Formats: sequence, C-alpha cells, structure tokens
Amino acid sequence: MKKNRHSKIIEIMEKENVISIKKLAELLNCTEMTVRRNLDELQDMNFVKRERGYATLLQNAKATDYYIQIDENTKEKKAIASVALNYIHPLQNICLDSGTTIQQLVNLLPADITLSVITPSLVAAMALAPKESIQVFLPAGLMHHGNRCILIPDEKDMSNYRAETAFLSCRSFRVPGGAFEHTQTMTTTKKALASIADKRILLLDYSKWEVNSLCNSIHLEQLDIIITDNKAPEQSVQKAVACDKELLIVNPDTLHIEAHYNKRD
Repeated sequence: MKKNRHSKIIEIMEKENVISIKKLAELLNCTEMTVRRNLDELQDMNFVKRERGYATLLQNAKATDYYIQIDENTKEKKAIASVALNYIHPLQNICLDSGTTIQQLVNLLPADITLSVITPSLVAAMALAPKESIQVFLPAGLMHHGNRCILIPDEKDMSNYRAETAFLSCRSFRVPGGAFEHTQTMTTTKKALASIADKRILLLDYSKWEVNSLCNSIHLEQLDIIITDNKAPEQSVQKAVACDKELLIVNPDTLHIEAHYNKRD
C-alpha cells in the first residue's frame, strides 16, 4: 500500500513539479498527515524535496517524453543496438520493449528478415509497418502518451504468447536490484514481456546506471544478458559481473565490443 502511494505521488508530481500538500491529499483521497509522512519517506530516498506546505519533484525522478529521449545519447544507443542485433535470427519470435534504445534496434532490422515481433511500442510498430516479412503483434492495453506505448494491465494477459528472446529497456539500473522504472505504470508491461521469453536481454546506455528510481521492473537474476556502452560506471559494471551476469561493453566510436564478461556458449 505504501509503495503504491509513493508511486502515485511521483506520477502526480510528474505533471506538477511543485504541488501543495493540500492538493496532494485531495488527489490521493487521504489526510494531509498521511501525505506529509509519505513525502518525508520519498525525501529520504531523494525523490522529492519537502518544504512548508509544498513538495518539489527532484530531477532524477522526473519522467521524460519519448521524443526528448530519442535525441539523448544517440551514439551510445545505436552502438548498443548494433550489438543486440547479433542476437536476432530469422524465423524467431521476439519481444521488443518500448524505449529509445530498443527503437534503434528496430531501425536496424533488415527489411527482408522473417520475424514475429511482440511489442507494446507504437513507434516500433509504425517503423516495422513497411517491412512486410515481419509479423507484428500489438498487445491489448491502454496507451501511455509520454512513452508512445501500450500499457499491459496484467502479466497474465500475455500468457498465450511465447518468445525466444525479449529485448528490454529501463529508466534505471542498479546492482543487485536490477531494472527500475520511475513509476509503477510501466512495470507490469515489462514484467509481462519478460515472463513469456526464454532469454531476456537488457539494453541500457551509461546514463541509466545507478540512477535513483522507485519501482523494480525486472530483477537482476531474471536477466540473461546486459548490453551497455563503455561510459558505464566501472565499479557498478564489476558488481554485475560479480553476480555472474553476462555483460557486453561496446565502444560507441568503433561499434566494437570492448569487453564480454561471463560469456556463455
């Protein structure tokens, strides 16, 4: 219950960076005392700053629009996607999560490859529309306007699908926790995609490592492969390696793999 209220507060404050405690209490249908207590807890986790009668959302918890994200760290995202492409083979069933690094992977898919793709990303679906040899499945759900994707309300809704590999994204990544989102709304979709795949590959650029986020989407032990770039913090990378995670480091300038830890056969 507490975690859900924390998540709801963050969602509300993504729309209003500064909000009164009174208004928050009204929107949450609870007392101002309850709001103050929850804000104090979020402040301790560095999500908000509480002042007299008001709360301010800190930058590291702020959601970003898809078309702002698409222009951030583009070189790193393209390099990560170029390595991820090696894990896609003709006639596979794959999941492609929403996210701008995943979109770079979508853009690299050959026009003549035969694939079945399950994706909640409306942007990915539109990009794949001209590639007639790729069959696209869009799961049912509600549209998330900021991320241009479909939110799957329940993991069980995907039980009729199976995939060899799921390519997943995240807002932040921490060891040993795994992949995180800033709000609860995105986590069910990612859990659903992960649940139907035999292998789960996380794509993330350096800016996602050790960022403070609230809601766990994919636990570290559920991830089979992590692909990132050479700006990822070395100490955190080595923590993931110590957890026996297969992890690839790519150089954005050369597109070469600089390191491949815990490589599997």
